[in-house]
Amino acid sequence: MTIFQFGTVRRSNNSHLLGKRIWPTFRCHVNQILGLSLILIPITAVSLSDFSLQMEKLDSPEWSVKGLLLSLTQTSQQLSFKSTLSKFDHQALAGSVKGIEFRCAELQWHQQSYLCKQGILSIAESPFGAQQAQVTFNYIDSTQFEIELSGLDIAAGGLKLALKMTQSGWQLKIVGERLNVDQFNALMPAKLIPQDWEVGTVLSLQAGLSGVASTLQQVDLTADIKQLNYADEEGLQVAEGGSGELQFEATRTESGWFGSARLELDQGQFYSDPYYLDLTQSPLNLSLKGGWSAKTNQLQLQQAELQLLPVVEARGRAQIDLNTFEIQSAAISYETAQLGELYQTIIQPKVIGSMADELQIAGGLSGEIALSPAGLESFRTQFKSINVDDNRELFALHDLDGLLAWSKQGTDEVSHIEVQSGHLYQIPHGPLSVQLQTLANGMRLLKPLDISLLGGQIIVDRFETKNLFHGSPEWETGAELNNLSLQQLSSAFDWPALSGKLNGKLPKMHYQDDLLNFDGALKVDVFDGEIEVKHLKIKQPLGRVPELFAAVEMQGMDLEKITRTFSFGHIEGGLEGWINGLHLLNWEPVAFQAQFNSPEDDLLPHRISQRAVDNLTSIGNGMGGSLQNTFLGIFKEFRYNRIQLQATLDGDIAELGGLDHPDGGYYLVKGAGLPRIDVIARNRRVAWKTLVERLKNIRVEGMKVR
Repeated sequence: MTIFQFGTVRRSNNSHLLGKRIWPTFRCHVNQILGLSLILIPITAVSLSDFSLQMEKLDSPEWSVKGLLLSLTQTSQQLSFKSTLSKFDHQALAGSVKGIEFRCAELQWHQQSYLCKQGILSIAESPFGAQQAQVTFNYIDSTQFEIELSGLDIAAGGLKLALKMTQSGWQLKIVGERLNVDQFNALMPAKLIPQDWEVGTVLSLQAGLSGVASTLQQVDLTADIKQLNYADEEGLQVAEGGSGELQFEATRTESGWFGSARLELDQGQFYSDPYYLDLTQSPLNLSLKGGWSAKTNQLQLQQAELQLLPVVEARGRAQIDLNTFEIQSAAISYETAQLGELYQTIIQPKVIGSMADELQIAGGLSGEIALSPAGLESFRTQFKSINVDDNRELFALHDLDGLLAWSKQGTDEVSHIEVQSGHLYQIPHGPLSVQLQTLANGMRLLKPLDISLLGGQIIVDRFETKNLFHGSPEWETGAELNNLSLQQLSSAFDWPALSGKLNGKLPKMHYQDDLLNFDGALKVDVFDGEIEVKHLKIKQPLGRVPELFAAVEMQGMDLEKITRTFSFGHIEGGLEGWINGLHLLNWEPVAFQAQFNSPEDDLLPHRISQRAVDNLTSIGNGMGGSLQNTFLGIFKEFRYNRIQLQATLDGDIAELGGLDHPDGGYYLVKGAGLPRIDVIARNRRVAWKTLVERLKNIRVEGMKVR
């Protein structure tokens, strides 16, 4: 027997990332060792039956081998080959591989070429468990080497490898069947999937890799995805029952890499906070093509296309800095004929809690958008026969068409929006025609907007937005209300019929930081008098819980017309009053100070009916109807001197008052003449809910108190 023995052999390796793979860096030593052992066979085989090569240790910065033994045995019938390794370590593996043995019972030999068609590879211990694989081995010469391994049991699936090395380079083909991604990830030292994620995905794949020496040159991958299930610890990223296909190919270039990828998901439910997708009826297709620069670590997407039919189609290009994951530039075009699907899938999850989260939308749109590191650079959107209906019946827009265009650098293109019909709080309005001009960071109205409403007009004379896309958005407008019919308003809200007109000038309405401020006043001409609303402001006007603050003054009102309209009970006389510190939360009162009284110089006759007395009594004392049980019940009307009601609300408690009574309590109605009747209340503090119940129980025909 001929025996060659070596001590420790070390190899310095200056290759980087792509060289840190098991087989490229191992290639040189494999060829040297196998070449040496096999080339020596012709020298020794003439007179020797056995040959053995022993090496105690072989290592490099990335890997190491211990206890290498190669042996050849020749008989008169055949040549056999055996190699063993006691231990193999590599930085890409989660642990050591031990007890490696390769046997070829029949090694075919022709000149300097060696072929093993039925080799067996056994591994006693490894991160992938014990293994036994079939091996086909073909050593052509010192520059050409081929090996195939099949039957490897990896991550609950099967794996097949085919490696071919030539003088010009190497090729590796990988075929994996039903690989469990979670198990495979656990075997890797650098985890591909976060540790707190639960993953149950199964992959079948075919991959081809090729390169020269330790440099990877080309990658080609096709993966069939089944049972795609995953969830993070917080439940913000979840998938169930997913399936699809992934294709990827990339080629090394002088500057980095260039390639393409395509992902198709045709089954499963996916949640990525706040978005939810059910791909059973709407498959997702994503394709990318572009390059990566090693010098700048930037990704240049030359072509990108997304299809989520029938929801949306989008395509574009982008440049992304992978150091900061910042978009350097992007140009995207989009189109949908199913705006309702797009709203439910993409838009609605982002606007939950606002006025825009309960809409029914139909129609289509298309457009383009451009981005930079500073954010939005420009957009252009074409609206196509859009209908918008609020589920709470707050507003509606029907047959909306037009173009909305904006650019940070400005554009001469005029935006225009046409609406054929709609309603606001169930009040129908006529056609709208809006023309807008781009500003540096906003838009402005080019000509006054005339809205036909309630038999009158609302004229918006100006409208301008600022910081629309960068900074804190704000807008300012001015409007005039001319002769809006209170009769039509009361009809729209199913109120008792009102008469009069609503007029007002709001020279400046300013919105910023969720606060809408009104300069000027709203004036309502009603019941022969006037109601003026001043100091009006609204917090979060488009939010779920808006807040309103205002002050109200009333003067010159005719009680006879008021009580006739609402059937409260007949009262004659004048009425004036005020409400200060009015605070509504979600349109419910939480604070105010109010007073309603007869004017000091009132010239109108003062008369009040029995029914009105009963209703006023129930407000002050919680009980009414007592006049019918006394002799005063025979009188239908009474004269009075003065009416006064004060109310202060602060949270849950209301404090009531009127004209002070000398014996305590307070007058709500101070009588006059004979028969005289006074309405005197004793309780000053009452729970607001109790007072509301009293108002609900008063006898008012034709109107509900809510």
